[in-house]
Amino acid sequence: MISLIFCVFLFLLAQPIQASNILFTDDFTSNNLENWTVVRNSQYYHPEKPCFNGGYPTQWEIIEGKLGIDIDGIACTTEIIPQDLDLAEVNNYEFEFEWYFPISTHMDRNVLIKWQDTANWYGLHILGDKILLQKVINGKAESLYNNWGYYQFEADQSYSFKISVINDLITVWIDDQQILETLDRPPFLTINKTIGFQASSGDIFQSSSWFDNLIVKSLDQIGEKKLAVPLYKQHDPRWKNHEYDHANEWSTSPSIARWGCALTSITMILDYYDIKLLPTNQKLNPATLNAWLKNQADGFIGEGLINWLAVTRLTKIMSDILATPTLEYQWLEGKTNNAVEKIGMDQPVILQLPGHFLVGNGYDYSQADIFIKDPAYNRNLLNQHPHDLLSVRSFKPSHTDLSYLLIAHDPETKVTLIDESDQIPAELKIYQEHINSFENEEQTKVKIIQSLAKPAAQKYLLKISNQENQKIEIYTYDTKGEVTILTLEVTGTKLFELNYNSQKESQLIEITNQFTLLRDLLKTLYEAREITTKYAYLKLDQLAAYAEKDGLNQERYRKLITKTAQELARFIPYSTVIRTLAPSR
Repeated sequence: MISLIFCVFLFLLAQPIQASNILFTDDFTSNNLENWTVVRNSQYYHPEKPCFNGGYPTQWEIIEGKLGIDIDGIACTTEIIPQDLDLAEVNNYEFEFEWYFPISTHMDRNVLIKWQDTANWYGLHILGDKILLQKVINGKAESLYNNWGYYQFEADQSYSFKISVINDLITVWIDDQQILETLDRPPFLTINKTIGFQASSGDIFQSSSWFDNLIVKSLDQIGEKKLAVPLYKQHDPRWKNHEYDHANEWSTSPSIARWGCALTSITMILDYYDIKLLPTNQKLNPATLNAWLKNQADGFIGEGLINWLAVTRLTKIMSDILATPTLEYQWLEGKTNNAVEKIGMDQPVILQLPGHFLVGNGYDYSQADIFIKDPAYNRNLLNQHPHDLLSVRSFKPSHTDLSYLLIAHDPETKVTLIDESDQIPAELKIYQEHINSFENEEQTKVKIIQSLAKPAAQKYLLKISNQENQKIEIYTYDTKGEVTILTLEVTGTKLFELNYNSQKESQLIEITNQFTLLRDLLKTLYEAREITTKYAYLKLDQLAAYAEKDGLNQERYRKLITKTAQELARFIPYSTVIRTLAPSR
């Protein structure tokens, strides 16, 4: 474990850093708090009451060019943060300040290193000569490695502090001497908003802290970009033991902790776009989103695969209620520049690795690596993962067209979608999906997904070939994201006509016209070079095309095709054509 931590330290320290980009300063000469906001001032046992000093309520104030507060009373806590300092999109930063210790060193003194809200923060706590790095997540104290340090303080003295946050590495200096350095570990803040100052009393009733000459600097490289995507973890105690999808049916370890990477990733994306409620009026988190998806006919595909189009449908529902963005889904190839382009447009993306999904929320100065929010692992950069990027999933704010066609099937099933020009649609995306368990080698069954965004309203030909009876699921979405689900179980080879219209419910009709089936067979045989001349293929296809449209003379065409096939027998697999005589389009 020690060697692993050391290697991570070296990696973090090796990252290029941009030295000086000042985000906020205050020397407290203005004698007012217009740049500051008090976010809490309350007693432990009577939260409605403020901290006291000698029997009277006390508050933060600026005196003689220093910001501070004096407390002398029962247990309480108060925090004050810069009003206009937003660190949500800053990956690396440091801040310096002077800290004055009046009266005595034997009292609580605190500073906030990261702050999200009163139940989620990191702070430096000093009592006597001891220095403790504190971490509170969801109101619970969390432990950190190497979070203790010591320094010989004296009363009525000022000390120069510098604290840096580089990725997950937190370092503290006092008077240019490094005092402690620790690597953060899960659980993390959902989002880091700012730094600040904190004061408290407990067993020791008295506390007095005064600060001066605050400077906050970004250490991010010029050219870096980081979006303020909140961080959720699939193994968060609040939801880690919830059943994922209907995983009791296909896994011995059915929890969100094991399978919830895609679920947790899309939760982060929704939260980023301020979609924080569900139609059930529940607060959005992986558990509530999982429950909502489980109750939707299109929520999951196969064994626990998120149907991203069900999520876009959800965004449309919430947009109608709360005027939040409707999100359009787009599948992109697994290229870093695809992620960079979308992030550059302020659109975080979901990144697919083999068996794993995570969020891309920024890029480094070279645009060669992606900052990530990983729901499973303690990693900050995509290059820290050993596997190749398979795809990029984009969710674009929109209030227009959510129409989509999605086909899901097993790898053993061959499904071909053909448009009215007898071509596979150029924009059709075909890819594989599965999820690996976070804690063992178990994985879900692989599904082949075929998706077509904004399909044209037309009649599509759907050819399905199967050795065994297996299920094929077809999801058609109209412009408003409303879904029609068509399910097939096919053995052998069959043709279907899919009537798609983005304004109404789609229909699926099995093609039984034997000449339509024959045309499809002829095309397949010609493409496989089992029909050896183009002339033979075109001659038979032409006759089958006439027969396909002439319902009155089909028996006549059947005899003519049989005779022509006999004449062309040396160029075609005669017995296959005659035995099937099952027409095609």
